[in-house]
Amino acid sequence: MKWVFSIQPKIKAAFLLAIICVAVLVNMFLERRNISNINDSFSSIYEDRLLPATYVFHLTDHLYQKRLILDRYFNGKTPSNFQADIEQLQVHNNAMDTLIQDFEATYLVEMEGKLLKDLKRGLRAYNDLEWQLMKDLKNATAPEISVDAFEKLFAAAKEELTQLSQIQIEVGKKMKEDSGRMAASTDLLTNLDALLIIVMGLIIQILIFTSKTLVPKAPQHHQLN
Repeated sequence: MKWVFSIQPKIKAAFLLAIICVAVLVNMFLERRNISNINDSFSSIYEDRLLPATYVFHLTDHLYQKRLILDRYFNGKTPSNFQADIEQLQVHNNAMDTLIQDFEATYLVEMEGKLLKDLKRGLRAYNDLEWQLMKDLKNATAPEISVDAFEKLFAAAKEELTQLSQIQIEVGKKMKEDSGRMAASTDLLTNLDALLIIVMGLIIQILIFTSKTLVPKAPQHHQLN
């Protein structure tokens, strides 16, 4: 009748094994979620931080290229390729519009969105002055626009681009730290899985051992008792 006394410990062991199995499944779910979040984080770093950083770089380059063209006129020079300069300015303006549209399609933090709106507004004012200047020069009239007006708008646009670039660094750094924490959490869950599996194996070994000890080594003849 020893098997009767072994039932309750076996039920407890089976219940413990069931709990361990559930814990392993939960850990696996958490690990997959962390891995998915890490993948999303790396994708976001590329799409929402690295690409905008390149947009800022190209916007700054186009802004300076436009300024170089205008500087020739501010210095009192009137190049012979006047029409080519107008066309080149338009090329830069179109490229900047496209870059800003691409920038707006990315995920923007609050300050980033505000700076981008200010930049668009400032560039529109800058382009209006630019167009008026070129129009006056084309009509051979004395430009009424001062260099200071361009300087003010140019400096504002440059500062906004600098701040947008800094935001990419700060937000990208925070996303990297978040990814690091998720990776550490995943490592912890993986180690916990390994520990639970070891515990499960030990319990199974104990059950097998106790089952063997309850098996009679030789058949018993009850009639001899």
